[in-house]
Order: sequence, then structure tokens, then C-alpha cells
Amino acid sequence: MVEEAGLNRRLPPLQGGRNFRDLGGYPTVDGQQVRWNRIYRSGALTTLTEADRLRLATLGIRTICDLRSPSERQREPTQWDGDNVESLHSEREFAGVSLRELLRESVELSAAAMRQAMLRLYRRIPALFAIPYADLFRKLAEGRVPLILHCAAGKDRTGVAAALILMSLGVPRKVAMEDYTLTNSVIDLEFLLFERRLRGIGITDEVTRLHGASREVRAPLLAAHPEYLEAALEQLERDHGSVAGYLAGPLGVTNAMLHEIRRYLLEDPQK
Repeated sequence: MVEEAGLNRRLPPLQGGRNFRDLGGYPTVDGQQVRWNRIYRSGALTTLTEADRLRLATLGIRTICDLRSPSERQREPTQWDGDNVESLHSEREFAGVSLRELLRESVELSAAAMRQAMLRLYRRIPALFAIPYADLFRKLAEGRVPLILHCAAGKDRTGVAAALILMSLGVPRKVAMEDYTLTNSVIDLEFLLFERRLRGIGITDEVTRLHGASREVRAPLLAAHPEYLEAALEQLERDHGSVAGYLAGPLGVTNAMLHEIRRYLLEDPQK
């Protein structure tokens, strides 16, 4: 589904971008498609170069939704140039989400233990991030786009949020999953964390313990595996019946809000 031409359009040529890409172009079940240049997903914006910031300043961004904790934002402050940009962020330190806590819960450093840690994390995300996700959908319904949605690596918290947005627009689950796993092709977290030693991607002193592990052990923590996103979706379906039930329940997304979101974010590709 992510054709090469579409992929080139999806990924702005940024020197310091971290998993920055456009959510546009995906088809819906009723023949529409997500508008380009309306929603962007990303990792932290700290490493953008001056040239990157000049390029992104032309996008007309109105909202930046930062899903990171206060401590993460302090370690990697957002670098952004532009007026009239609204910032959405939480002052809550989200317990059970940091890699430090995931490692503390794991009695051993093995690939199987790391996989189970990630599955636990994804099952927690829908409940833990209901308030930030509700704020995000409210801004979408208000038409506060173009919007950038991001966390530290742009993989986990952002990955679930992006899938929820796409599925709320009528994009098939399979296609939303393809967007999620695209992270594996556009960012090399193993290189950034353990070769380049960029410590800020949601990880600080935890890197020291992981340096003693093999690449195979670290791999489940750093990849966007389909089973992770499925774990989050299955959990919210178990708790709320469906994705629609989750949106209408904890997120408070009404039918009227969905109508507005779709009006702002969808288009007929034939027109």
C-alpha cells in the first residue's frame, strides 16, 4: 500500500528529522483518501537542523501534540520556529511506560522477555493516554490542522494514536498497520542508541544495561512489530467493544466531532 512514489511524498527530506512523515494519501473503505499536508507523525523535534526548520515552516503548522512526559521534554526540548502554533502536552509522568520500568519488570534480558515487556506496554497505552488522545481528537475536530503528532521515537505512543486517527477516518486496519510498521524502514533506533549513542530517545541511563545485551535481545524493544499494535487494539476492544467504542467512551469523540474530523481530513481522490 505504501508505494515508492507515495513514500517519497510521505517523507520530507529532513536532515535531522526523526521518523517524520505525512499521514496523507491512505485510502478509506468508502473510496476517499486522507488529505496530504494535514497530519504529520514524528519523533522528537529536537534534532531538526536550521534547514529543516525553514522547510517545515512552510507547512503552516497550527498544532503540535507532544505525547512525551515532562522529564522527556526537559531532556529534549522541542525546537520549532513559527507563530500561532498551539502546543498540546501533559504534565503527567506516565507510570509504566518508560523503558526503565519495563526493564525493572523483566527478570531477565532476553528477546522473549523484551517482547513480553513491549506487549504489556501496548496493552497499557489506550488507558494511560486516553486524556492526551482525547485532546488530540478535539483539536482535529476543531480543524486545528496542519498538526504534528509526536513522542520520543515516534513509534509507540505516536504509533497507536496514528492508527486510531486513520481507523476513525475509515482507513482499513491493515493499512493502518502498514503505516505503523513503516517505522522499521525510516528510523534505525539500534544505530541511534547504540552506535551513535543518542541517549535521548526516551532512554537515558537504561542504555547502560542494554549495552550488555545483544542486538537480538534489544531488537524487540526497538521495532514496530504488528503484534504490538494489535495488542493495544485488542485491549481497547476488550475494554470498550471496538475502536469506535473507545473513541466515543474515554476519548469523548461524538458523531458530530467525527463528521468534522472527516470533513477536514478526507477528500475524494477523483476530484
